[in-house]
Amino acid sequence: MGNNLTTSGLVRINRGRIVFFERPVEAQENKVDPDMEATGTSSSLMPFNEDGKRLPLHIEQLPNDLWIEIMTYLSFRDLQQLRLVSWRCRELVNRRYFTSKGKVIVTKENLNAMKAHIERGVSYLRFDDVELRDLTQSPELSQFLKMVGPEVKHMEVRHAPVFRNMDGKLPNLKILKIVTTSFLDDVNMTIDGINMKQFMHLTGFECDGVSLDAPLKLLMLLQLRRVENKVRLRHLQFEYRRNNETALLQVLYDHAPTLECVDLFFSCSPGIETLRWCAAFKRMHNLRTLKLSGNCHLVLLDDILDAIPETSKLEHLDLTGMLSLTNEMLLCIADKWHKTLRSLDLMFCVQLDVRCVSALRKMNGCLESLTMAYCRALTGRGLVEGLTTQINYTLQELFLEDVCFIDEASMCTMLERLPNLRKLSLDNCRQATTDRTLSTIFRHQTLLRLLRIDHCIKVTDMGFIGFGNQPAPISRLRGLHELNVRGCRNLTDRLLKRALHLPELLDLTLDYCNRLEANGIAALSVNCPSLEKLSVASCSLINDDAVGYIVVNLKRLRSLTISNCSILTLQAFKYIAKHGRNLRELIACSIDGLDQDAAQKILSRQLPELKHVTL
Repeated sequence: MGNNLTTSGLVRINRGRIVFFERPVEAQENKVDPDMEATGTSSSLMPFNEDGKRLPLHIEQLPNDLWIEIMTYLSFRDLQQLRLVSWRCRELVNRRYFTSKGKVIVTKENLNAMKAHIERGVSYLRFDDVELRDLTQSPELSQFLKMVGPEVKHMEVRHAPVFRNMDGKLPNLKILKIVTTSFLDDVNMTIDGINMKQFMHLTGFECDGVSLDAPLKLLMLLQLRRVENKVRLRHLQFEYRRNNETALLQVLYDHAPTLECVDLFFSCSPGIETLRWCAAFKRMHNLRTLKLSGNCHLVLLDDILDAIPETSKLEHLDLTGMLSLTNEMLLCIADKWHKTLRSLDLMFCVQLDVRCVSALRKMNGCLESLTMAYCRALTGRGLVEGLTTQINYTLQELFLEDVCFIDEASMCTMLERLPNLRKLSLDNCRQATTDRTLSTIFRHQTLLRLLRIDHCIKVTDMGFIGFGNQPAPISRLRGLHELNVRGCRNLTDRLLKRALHLPELLDLTLDYCNRLEANGIAALSVNCPSLEKLSVASCSLINDDAVGYIVVNLKRLRSLTISNCSILTLQAFKYIAKHGRNLRELIACSIDGLDQDAAQKILSRQLPELKHVTL
């Protein structure tokens, strides 16, 4: 990164971009540019030649303040790659401001090493955000949490019934998240082991539908009532059951003035009485995110949406699976929050049809993300009229999985008028997604980061290479990070050899593309060097050599799926064991004739770094 990037002018940070611009030559060396005063960079730092002309500035000459400003726009993974560039980059990335972007995941494999690392006293890790994964209660875990506990602000517990070890060690915890954890897994756990009152600074609590047992969930809710606990929740995710309705409604009512995010999953349908629900939601003046899913009946859904005050300025609304949502209710939502709503998820809202066009049109100009997957009554013409009567510069994410009645012409018209899309999913839109559609995408959606076209069987290699009189290949999407072409059965090695020249592609799914062979995989491994996740499941022509090309050339690969590749042998696993040093996940199920025990022995003996293996 620091070897060949030069600029010919001063640098200014503008709306998340680096903008290079020239100043007049007569500018004096001691004159400070107003845009750079904040970072302490002046034109006196810029080199000039004898004629007074500015010389190119190497990126290594930029001051640390400007480097840090640029680095704030990088993801955690990008920062880890940047650490490897130079000692200066390593020093900057190791600053606590950037280490806080990451999450420390503690497992049974790394617990002792993590504990020893902390005991040495030279750790650059920051333990603001910690996940306990696949752990059981142990003295080692208790000692580890005692050392890092005061620093922990966010704690996620995943497959880890270890609340007794956590007891009294997290005095500054703000967010607690429990994921797929049951205390029946731990015979030594007692019902008194969970004490929510100890978390005096708690602002967020999440507990998904498959976590904890019903009595424990009820106990935790009771401890979050204001009569029991003086915390002020801003984020609550919980599962509704009939046995916890009274406690849940009390918690919602008590914390309503401070709640900003509410996520409720209805595992069963509530009663017809809605007065207490309305009373709680009427107090939520600061609500910004609302997610309701599961068995929420029409009357309750309508009353909740009506009770939320307009002053709440709702920004994110997720109604996934709300089978009762009607076009009229969507129009009321649009009337109420069309100036504030930025994200709307209507997956499986099957009653919506072309009559919801007016509601979509009202939200244009503010809506940035829209999901209407499986709303099968929608038509292409309706989407064009609702989203793109004119060019829509605001919408950045569009998910239309399994919307079957969109035609090709309407899809192309809509995509031409959405120039700023970052994410696009057209899974199983078989009639609308063709080579012409792909050409439209590659010509107009050059900012795309994610593209999914699963099971779009009309797509061929030419759609990616360049189709029509003005061919636009997929290589125009230089910033594409994720591509999914699962089940596009007409794709061949030409796609991998001639089209997929994508240096920033991180995630590629080629499942059920049965015409791909080893030669194409060899080209892919060279053309897409940044791949971190690759899936070629059920590609029947993938052989041992193809696996060899993958693990030898893709140095950054961390996850590989080769399930149901029926002609693979133990040689493929020898290649993986020898060359897949960065690989952390391998899924190789249903390979006919494979000696699974022998494959497991090869991997465990030669590649102990591989943490997740599924055979």
